[in-house]
Amino acid sequence: MYVKHYSRCSSVGEIVVVWNKGAPPELSELDSAVPVRIRVEEKNSLNNRFKIDPLIKNRAVLELDDDIMMSCDNIERGFQVWREHPDRIVGFYPRLVEASVLKYDGEKYARKLKGYNMILTGAAFIDAQLAFERYWSKEAKAGRKVVDKYFNCEDVLLNYLYANASSSRTVEYVRPTWVIDTSKFSGVAISRNTQHHYRIRSKCLLKFSEMYGGLGKQKWEFNGRQDRWDL
Repeated sequence: MYVKHYSRCSSVGEIVVVWNKGAPPELSELDSAVPVRIRVEEKNSLNNRFKIDPLIKNRAVLELDDDIMMSCDNIERGFQVWREHPDRIVGFYPRLVEASVLKYDGEKYARKLKGYNMILTGAAFIDAQLAFERYWSKEAKAGRKVVDKYFNCEDVLLNYLYANASSSRTVEYVRPTWVIDTSKFSGVAISRNTQHHYRIRSKCLLKFSEMYGGLGKQKWEFNGRQDRWDL
């Protein structure tokens, strides 16, 4: 379903499925309008999603979680914004990390305080070479160990690495007009799992801040774009 949908977005040239665990599907099972490659990993690690991949031909990579369904119009809009700012993480899920309170919270918190300084990579555009090399640098090794320890926080780490490498803005938000998180349709107790997820991410914030410095000095307001795509 996901491959079929995204393969029909006009700017998508290839789909790479990072397969971390279990037997992968046959390519013949996937209905796609563009080439599909399944990259089977030896180790089940969230670090794999940012692995340096010389077979990726395009500079722009849209990172997508396997439970996010978003319209092609949103994808094209995000891609347009990324082309304006290819040195930034451009995406659809904003978060705010405050220096005084290293506590992970959702988008409502960022909205309440009218700003953000982090973009999650559940749906985000990045520069493949820039992001992957930064993520697999020697400086990021300790952070990658944290990701493996908690099996979480790979997108948080990438945001810290971007912020640590630049004195200018490193994130850009684009508000999606239509998106479905299909994980919310599962039978799992969402609220309990969300709180556990947030606690783990709060631990990551503390560790990454010690390793790479904080994000709290940066804050970008919503509705800063003239096209109003970030309301």
